[in-house]
Amino acid sequence: MKIALQIDSPIWGGNEKVLTMVAAGLRDRGHQVVVACRRGHPVHVHLTSLGVPVHDVHIGGDVDLVHAGAFAAFLRRERPDAALLSWFKKSFWAGWAARRARVPRVVERWGMEEGLPARWKYRHAFRHYVDALMVNSEDIRRRWLASAPWFPADAVHVVLNGVKRPTPSGGALRAELGLGPDVPVVAGAGRLERRKGFDVLLAAFARVSVPDARLVVAGAGPEEGALRRQAAALGLAGRVHWLGFREDLARLLTDCDVFALCSRKEGMANVMLEAMAAGRLVVATDIGGVREALDARDGRPSAGWIVPPDDAAVLGVALEEALRAVVDAAPVARARREEALYRAEHWFSVDRMLAETENVLRGPTDGG
Repeated sequence: MKIALQIDSPIWGGNEKVLTMVAAGLRDRGHQVVVACRRGHPVHVHLTSLGVPVHDVHIGGDVDLVHAGAFAAFLRRERPDAALLSWFKKSFWAGWAARRARVPRVVERWGMEEGLPARWKYRHAFRHYVDALMVNSEDIRRRWLASAPWFPADAVHVVLNGVKRPTPSGGALRAELGLGPDVPVVAGAGRLERRKGFDVLLAAFARVSVPDARLVVAGAGPEEGALRRQAAALGLAGRVHWLGFREDLARLLTDCDVFALCSRKEGMANVMLEAMAAGRLVVATDIGGVREALDARDGRPSAGWIVPPDDAAVLGVALEEALRAVVDAAPVARARREEALYRAEHWFSVDRMLAETENVLRGPTDGG
Protein backbone atom coordinates (compact mmCIF):
# COMPACT_ATOMS: atom_id res chain seq x y z
CA MET A 1 0.00 0.00 0.00
CA LYS A 2 0.86 3.62 -0.31
CA ILE A 3 -0.01 5.36 2.95
CA ALA A 4 -0.17 9.06 3.78
CA LEU A 5 0.05 10.12 7.43
CA GLN A 6 -1.02 13.54 8.68
CA ILE A 7 0.79 14.43 11.92
CA ASP A 8 0.02 18.07 12.62
CA SER A 9 1.07 18.35 16.25
CA PRO A 10 3.83 20.84 17.14
CA ILE A 11 4.87 18.92 20.27
CA TRP A 12 6.72 15.66 20.95
CA GLY A 13 4.59 13.46 23.18
CA GLY A 14 3.31 9.91 23.36
CA ASN A 15 1.01 10.27 20.35
CA GLU A 16 3.82 11.65 18.22
CA LYS A 17 6.23 8.91 19.34
CA VAL A 18 3.72 6.22 18.37
CA LEU A 19 2.94 7.80 14.99
CA THR A 20 6.61 8.13 14.03
CA MET A 21 7.05 4.49 15.03
CA VAL A 22 4.06 3.61 12.83
CA ALA A 23 5.41 5.60 9.87
CA ALA A 24 8.89 4.05 10.05
CA GLY A 25 7.52 0.59 10.85
CA LEU A 26 5.10 0.51 7.93
CA ARG A 27 7.90 1.68 5.66
CA ASP A 28 10.09 -1.15 6.92
CA ARG A 29 7.27 -3.62 6.26
CA GLY A 30 7.34 -2.72 2.57
CA HIS A 31 4.73 0.00 2.31
CA GLN A 32 5.33 3.34 0.62
CA VAL A 33 4.86 5.96 3.32
CA VAL A 34 4.67 9.75 3.06
CA VAL A 35 4.06 12.10 5.98
CA ALA A 36 2.57 15.58 6.08
CA CYS A 37 3.86 17.58 9.07
CA ARG A 38 5.26 20.98 9.98
CA ARG A 39 8.82 21.70 8.96
CA GLY A 40 11.23 22.01 11.87
CA HIS A 41 8.84 20.56 14.44
CA PRO A 42 9.89 17.43 16.39
CA VAL A 43 7.97 14.98 14.18
CA HIS A 44 9.65 16.38 11.06
CA VAL A 45 13.09 16.15 12.68
CA HIS A 46 12.63 12.59 13.93
CA LEU A 47 11.16 11.20 10.71
CA THR A 48 13.83 12.89 8.61
CA SER A 49 16.48 11.20 10.75
CA LEU A 50 14.76 7.86 10.07
CA GLY A 51 14.67 8.43 6.32
CA VAL A 52 10.87 8.65 6.07
CA PRO A 53 9.70 11.12 3.37
CA VAL A 54 8.18 14.20 5.00
CA HIS A 55 6.42 17.18 3.44
CA ASP A 56 5.79 20.60 4.93
CA VAL A 57 2.00 20.47 4.59
CA HIS A 58 -0.40 21.12 7.44
CA ILE A 59 -3.98 22.03 8.23
CA GLY A 60 -4.74 25.54 9.51
CA GLY A 61 -7.63 26.88 11.56
CA ASP A 62 -11.36 26.60 11.05
CA VAL A 63 -11.51 29.25 8.29
CA ASP A 64 -8.19 28.38 6.64
CA LEU A 65 -9.26 26.97 3.29
CA VAL A 66 -5.84 27.73 1.78
CA HIS A 67 -3.96 25.14 3.86
CA ALA A 68 -6.80 22.64 3.48
CA GLY A 69 -6.54 23.05 -0.29
CA ALA A 70 -2.78 22.55 -0.12
CA PHE A 71 -3.28 19.32 1.83
CA ALA A 72 -5.81 18.14 -0.78
CA ALA A 73 -3.30 18.94 -3.54
CA PHE A 74 -0.61 17.00 -1.68
CA LEU A 75 -2.91 13.96 -1.46
CA ARG A 76 -3.90 14.22 -5.15
CA ARG A 77 -0.23 14.32 -6.09
CA GLU A 78 0.76 11.38 -3.86
CA ARG A 79 -2.35 9.26 -4.62
CA PRO A 80 -2.23 7.11 -1.45
CA ASP A 81 -4.37 4.03 -0.97
CA ALA A 82 -5.15 5.16 2.57
CA ALA A 83 -4.72 8.25 4.72
CA LEU A 84 -4.15 8.09 8.48
CA LEU A 85 -5.20 11.34 10.16
CA SER A 86 -4.05 11.96 13.71
CA TRP A 87 -5.44 15.15 15.25
CA PHE A 88 -9.19 15.35 15.84
CA LYS A 89 -9.15 19.18 15.95
CA LYS A 90 -8.11 19.11 12.29
CA SER A 91 -10.46 16.28 11.31
CA PHE A 92 -12.90 18.48 9.40
CA TRP A 93 -10.48 20.03 6.93
CA ALA A 94 -8.18 16.99 6.83
CA GLY A 95 -11.12 14.72 6.08
CA TRP A 96 -12.53 17.17 3.54
CA ALA A 97 -9.15 17.30 1.77
CA ALA A 98 -8.85 13.51 1.70
CA ARG A 99 -12.31 13.17 0.17
CA ARG A 100 -11.63 15.94 -2.33
CA ALA A 101 -8.45 14.11 -3.34
CA ARG A 102 -10.46 10.87 -3.67
CA VAL A 103 -8.35 8.91 -1.19
CA PRO A 104 -9.95 5.43 -1.15
CA ARG A 105 -9.79 4.95 2.64
CA VAL A 106 -9.63 7.57 5.39
CA VAL A 107 -8.79 6.51 8.96
CA GLU A 108 -8.61 8.75 12.02
CA ARG A 109 -6.46 7.86 15.04
CA TRP A 110 -8.18 8.92 18.27
CA GLY A 111 -6.27 8.82 21.56
CA MET A 112 -8.47 11.06 23.70
CA GLU A 113 -10.30 9.80 26.77
CA GLU A 114 -13.41 11.81 25.85
CA GLY A 115 -15.96 10.83 23.26
CA LEU A 116 -16.72 12.84 20.14
CA PRO A 117 -17.36 16.53 20.94
CA ALA A 118 -20.84 17.82 20.10
CA ARG A 119 -19.65 20.54 17.70
CA TRP A 120 -21.10 20.33 14.19
CA LYS A 121 -17.75 20.28 12.39
CA TYR A 122 -16.58 17.12 14.18
CA ARG A 123 -19.85 15.26 13.72
CA HIS A 124 -19.98 16.24 10.07
CA ALA A 125 -16.40 15.07 9.54
CA PHE A 126 -16.99 11.66 11.08
CA ARG A 127 -20.33 11.19 9.33
CA HIS A 128 -19.08 12.07 5.88
CA TYR A 129 -15.28 11.95 5.62
CA VAL A 130 -13.94 9.19 7.88
CA ASP A 131 -14.23 5.48 7.05
CA ALA A 132 -12.77 4.04 10.25
CA LEU A 133 -11.43 4.99 13.65
CA MET A 134 -8.35 3.63 15.40
CA VAL A 135 -8.32 3.94 19.21
CA ASN A 136 -5.73 2.66 21.67
CA SER A 137 -7.93 1.27 24.44
CA GLU A 138 -11.26 -0.47 24.93
CA ASP A 139 -12.26 2.31 27.32
CA ILE A 140 -11.87 4.92 24.58
CA ARG A 141 -13.86 2.74 22.17
CA ARG A 142 -16.74 2.52 24.64
CA ARG A 143 -16.74 6.26 25.23
CA TRP A 144 -16.62 6.99 21.51
CA LEU A 145 -19.53 4.74 20.64
CA ALA A 146 -21.60 6.17 23.50
CA SER A 147 -21.00 9.69 22.15
CA ALA A 148 -21.55 8.77 18.47
CA PRO A 149 -23.97 5.82 18.34
CA TRP A 150 -24.59 6.46 14.66
CA PHE A 151 -20.95 5.63 13.80
CA PRO A 152 -20.60 1.94 12.74
CA ALA A 153 -19.33 -0.03 15.75
CA ASP A 154 -17.38 -2.40 13.50
CA ALA A 155 -15.46 0.58 12.11
CA VAL A 156 -13.99 1.47 15.53
CA HIS A 157 -10.82 -0.60 15.96
CA VAL A 158 -8.75 -0.99 19.12
CA VAL A 159 -5.05 -0.96 18.26
CA LEU A 160 -2.98 -0.89 21.44
CA ASN A 161 0.17 1.22 21.36
CA GLY A 162 3.42 -0.56 20.69
CA VAL A 163 6.46 0.00 22.87
CA LYS A 164 10.07 -1.08 22.59
CA ARG A 165 12.17 -2.34 25.49
CA PRO A 166 14.73 0.42 26.15
CA THR A 167 18.46 -0.04 26.36
CA PRO A 168 19.53 0.34 30.02
CA SER A 169 21.15 3.70 30.75
CA GLY A 170 23.89 2.10 32.83
CA GLY A 171 23.32 4.49 35.70
CA ALA A 172 23.52 7.65 33.56
CA LEU A 173 20.66 9.41 35.32
CA ARG A 174 21.91 8.61 38.82
CA ALA A 175 25.38 9.79 37.86
CA GLU A 176 23.93 13.00 36.42
CA LEU A 177 22.03 13.69 39.65
CA GLY A 178 24.72 12.43 42.02
CA LEU A 179 22.52 9.64 43.39
CA GLY A 180 23.92 6.32 44.55
CA PRO A 181 22.56 2.98 43.31
CA ASP A 182 20.66 2.36 46.55
CA VAL A 183 18.75 5.66 46.61
CA PRO A 184 15.01 4.91 45.98
CA VAL A 185 13.81 6.96 42.99
CA VAL A 186 10.27 7.73 41.81
CA ALA A 187 9.86 9.14 38.31
CA GLY A 188 7.08 11.21 36.80
CA ALA A 189 7.08 12.37 33.18
CA GLY A 190 4.92 14.40 30.87
CA ARG A 191 3.96 17.92 29.93
CA LEU A 192 3.82 20.11 33.03
CA GLU A 193 0.17 21.11 32.86
CA ARG A 194 -2.77 20.64 35.19
CA ARG A 195 -4.23 17.68 33.30
CA LYS A 196 -1.12 15.63 34.08
CA GLY A 197 -1.58 15.97 37.85
CA PHE A 198 1.99 16.73 38.93
CA ASP A 199 0.61 18.86 41.76
CA VAL A 200 -1.02 15.70 43.13
CA LEU A 201 2.22 13.76 42.70
CA LEU A 202 4.17 16.36 44.71
CA ALA A 203 1.54 16.34 47.49
CA ALA A 204 1.62 12.52 47.52
CA PHE A 205 5.42 12.33 47.55
CA ALA A 206 5.53 14.69 50.53
CA ARG A 207 3.70 11.97 52.48
CA VAL A 208 6.27 9.27 51.66
CA SER A 209 8.46 8.38 54.62
CA VAL A 210 10.95 6.07 52.89
CA PRO A 211 14.39 7.42 53.89
CA ASP A 212 16.29 9.39 51.23
CA ALA A 213 13.65 8.73 48.55
CA ARG A 214 13.86 11.09 45.58
CA LEU A 215 11.43 12.24 42.91
CA VAL A 216 12.56 13.05 39.37
CA VAL A 217 10.22 14.95 37.05
CA ALA A 218 10.88 14.90 33.31
CA GLY A 219 9.01 17.41 31.22
CA ALA A 220 8.36 21.07 30.57
CA GLY A 221 5.24 23.16 30.40
CA PRO A 222 3.25 26.12 31.68
CA GLU A 223 2.88 24.83 35.25
CA GLU A 224 6.60 24.41 35.93
CA GLY A 225 6.97 27.58 38.00
CA ALA A 226 3.93 26.82 40.15
CA LEU A 227 5.09 23.23 40.67
CA ARG A 228 8.55 24.32 41.77
CA ARG A 229 6.97 26.71 44.26
CA GLN A 230 4.70 23.95 45.52
CA ALA A 231 7.67 21.61 46.00
CA ALA A 232 9.48 24.28 48.01
CA ALA A 233 6.41 24.95 50.15
CA LEU A 234 6.13 21.21 50.87
CA GLY A 235 9.77 21.05 51.96
CA LEU A 236 10.72 18.93 48.94
CA ALA A 237 13.14 21.29 47.23
CA GLY A 238 16.15 19.07 47.93
CA ARG A 239 14.34 15.82 47.11
CA VAL A 240 12.82 16.71 43.73
CA HIS A 241 14.96 16.82 40.58
CA TRP A 242 13.59 18.70 37.57
CA LEU A 243 14.95 17.18 34.37
CA GLY A 244 13.17 19.33 31.79
CA PHE A 245 12.20 17.84 28.44
CA ARG A 246 14.26 14.70 27.74
CA GLU A 247 14.44 12.81 24.47
CA ASP A 248 16.24 9.96 26.26
CA LEU A 249 13.34 9.41 28.68
CA ALA A 250 12.83 5.70 27.94
CA ARG A 251 16.49 4.95 28.78
CA LEU A 252 16.44 7.12 31.88
CA LEU A 253 13.43 5.26 33.25
CA THR A 254 15.65 2.19 33.61
CA ASP A 255 17.52 4.10 36.35
CA CYS A 256 14.37 4.64 38.43
CA ASP A 257 12.57 2.26 40.77
CA VAL A 258 8.94 3.40 40.55
CA PHE A 259 7.07 5.27 37.84
CA ALA A 260 4.04 7.35 38.78
CA LEU A 261 1.32 8.30 36.31
CA CYS A 262 -0.74 10.92 38.13
CA SER A 263 -2.90 12.30 35.30
CA ARG A 264 -6.43 13.51 35.85
CA LYS A 265 -7.32 12.63 32.28
CA GLU A 266 -5.50 10.48 29.72
CA GLY A 267 -6.01 7.94 26.99
CA MET A 268 -3.53 5.04 26.95
CA ALA A 269 -0.48 6.81 28.37
CA ASN A 270 2.52 5.89 26.27
CA VAL A 271 4.99 6.87 28.98
CA MET A 272 3.35 4.34 31.32
CA LEU A 273 3.98 1.64 28.70
CA GLU A 274 7.60 2.79 28.39
CA ALA A 275 7.97 2.38 32.15
CA MET A 276 6.50 -1.12 31.93
CA ALA A 277 8.91 -1.99 29.10
CA ALA A 278 11.74 -0.73 31.32
CA GLY A 279 10.63 -3.17 34.03
CA ARG A 280 9.71 -0.45 36.52
CA LEU A 281 7.06 -0.68 39.21
CA VAL A 282 4.09 1.43 38.12
CA VAL A 283 1.62 3.40 40.22
CA ALA A 284 -1.11 4.99 38.11
CA THR A 285 -4.39 6.83 38.48
CA ASP A 286 -7.55 5.03 37.40
CA ILE A 287 -8.08 6.76 34.06
CA GLY A 288 -8.25 5.87 30.37
CA GLY A 289 -6.42 2.67 29.52
CA VAL A 290 -4.72 2.19 32.90
CA ARG A 291 -6.84 -0.79 33.98
CA GLU A 292 -6.36 -2.34 30.57
CA ALA A 293 -2.60 -2.11 31.02
CA LEU A 294 -2.18 -2.87 34.72
CA ASP A 295 -5.20 -4.62 36.20
CA ALA A 296 -5.33 -8.36 36.89
CA ARG A 297 -7.24 -9.90 33.97
CA ASP A 298 -7.22 -12.74 31.45
CA GLY A 299 -5.69 -14.98 34.10
CA ARG A 300 -2.75 -12.63 34.57
CA PRO A 301 -1.82 -10.99 37.93
CA SER A 302 -1.72 -7.24 38.45
CA ALA A 303 1.18 -5.35 36.90
CA GLY A 304 1.01 -2.31 39.18
CA TRP A 305 -0.91 -0.16 41.65
CA ILE A 306 -4.08 1.65 40.53
CA VAL A 307 -5.34 4.61 42.60
CA PRO A 308 -8.17 7.15 42.24
CA PRO A 309 -7.27 10.34 40.36
CA ASP A 310 -6.80 13.57 42.28
CA ASP A 311 -6.27 11.81 45.63
CA ALA A 312 -2.84 12.62 47.05
CA ALA A 313 -3.42 10.60 50.23
CA VAL A 314 -4.14 7.32 48.42
CA LEU A 315 -1.40 7.96 45.85
CA GLY A 316 1.05 8.57 48.70
CA VAL A 317 0.14 5.23 50.30
CA ALA A 318 0.68 3.41 47.00
CA LEU A 319 4.03 5.11 46.41
CA GLU A 320 5.11 4.21 49.94
CA GLU A 321 4.12 0.58 49.39
CA ALA A 322 5.92 0.36 46.06
CA LEU A 323 9.09 1.99 47.39
CA ARG A 324 9.10 -0.23 50.48
CA ALA A 325 8.79 -3.25 48.21
CA VAL A 326 11.88 -2.07 46.32
CA VAL A 327 13.92 -1.31 49.45
CA ASP A 328 12.96 -4.61 51.11
CA ALA A 329 13.32 -6.64 47.88
CA ALA A 330 9.81 -7.92 48.54
CA PRO A 331 8.39 -10.65 46.28
CA VAL A 332 5.66 -8.29 45.05
CA ALA A 333 8.30 -6.02 43.51
CA ARG A 334 9.79 -8.81 41.42
CA ALA A 335 6.38 -10.21 40.48
CA ARG A 336 5.01 -6.89 39.26
CA ARG A 337 8.19 -6.03 37.35
CA GLU A 338 8.04 -9.39 35.57
CA GLU A 339 4.35 -8.94 34.77
CA ALA A 340 4.95 -5.44 33.42
CA LEU A 341 7.70 -6.77 31.16
CA TYR A 342 5.49 -9.65 30.01
CA ARG A 343 2.68 -7.29 29.03
CA ALA A 344 5.02 -4.86 27.27
CA GLU A 345 6.38 -7.73 25.19
CA HIS A 346 3.15 -9.62 24.50
CA TRP A 347 0.30 -7.12 24.73
CA PHE A 348 2.02 -3.93 23.60
CA SER A 349 4.50 -5.16 21.01
CA VAL A 350 5.42 -2.97 18.05
CA ASP A 351 4.97 -5.84 15.56
CA ARG A 352 1.40 -6.41 16.74
CA MET A 353 0.62 -2.67 16.54
CA LEU A 354 1.97 -2.45 12.99
CA ALA A 355 0.13 -5.56 11.79
CA GLU A 356 -3.17 -4.34 13.23
CA THR A 357 -2.64 -0.85 11.80
CA GLU A 358 -2.04 -2.40 8.38
CA ASN A 359 -5.33 -4.25 8.63
CA VAL A 360 -7.27 -1.13 9.56
CA LEU A 361 -5.70 0.89 6.76
CA ARG A 362 -6.32 -1.87 4.24
CA GLY A 363 -9.97 -2.10 5.23
CA PRO A 364 -12.47 -4.92 4.75
CA THR A 365 -11.54 -7.56 2.21
CA ASP A 366 -13.92 -8.90 -0.39
CA GLY A 367 -14.47 -11.90 1.81
CA GLY A 368 -15.67 -9.68 4.67
